[in-house]
Amino acid sequence: MKKNIKLGPIIIILYTIILLSMTYLGFGLERAVEISALFIIGTFIVLFESKEMDSKTMAALATMSALGGVLRVPFAGIPGFQPVTFICAVTGYTLGPINGFMVGAMCTFISNFFLGHGPWTLWQMLAWGLCGVFFGLLKNKISKLGINGFIILCGVWGYIYGTILNQWYVLEFMRPVTLKTILAGNILSFWHDTSHAISNVIFAKLFGETFIEALERYNKRNKVIRG
Repeated sequence: MKKNIKLGPIIIILYTIILLSMTYLGFGLERAVEISALFIIGTFIVLFESKEMDSKTMAALATMSALGGVLRVPFAGIPGFQPVTFICAVTGYTLGPINGFMVGAMCTFISNFFLGHGPWTLWQMLAWGLCGVFFGLLKNKISKLGINGFIILCGVWGYIYGTILNQWYVLEFMRPVTLKTILAGNILSFWHDTSHAISNVIFAKLFGETFIEALERYNKRNKVIRG
């Protein structure tokens, strides 16, 4: 059990360190597809072999990832408006932080085959993955706030996601990198992030309770079967 608790966070921390190192040291991130694929495949193998993830959980993650990845495409014409953040939030909330992180990574990987891979792919994987981690780690506190608290936090994550992605933009296109350029990058993306936040609230309001109930029921049945 202790091994299962420690393994997921180590994977996330290592991924973050590698991403930041490659970005700050100027490594070519044009190979984002290969790096993303290796990370996803490697992580699934490690988690499955360590018994932290079983086949039924893997099936649920594949379903949620495909749903988020495919549904992002039709909304691509509306800047910032997409369901992926909601999908990551509800997955982390119901299936746990590590599973939420994996769905965030896979949603990005799938949808960017249609919308375009690039250096931003790895940062999107990190941002959406951390969204799943956030809702998974704080599930007990969020549940005390009720569904309205869940909806509000989904909206807040529109801005958090934007802030994370803005760091890639600043590092790639702004010189020198200073507090002023970082603030400028965040200000320039305000309306895009607001659209993102609004879409998160809409999806959470319309489908939040339904998704949470369905996934929690699935999770409970899976635990009974494993027991």
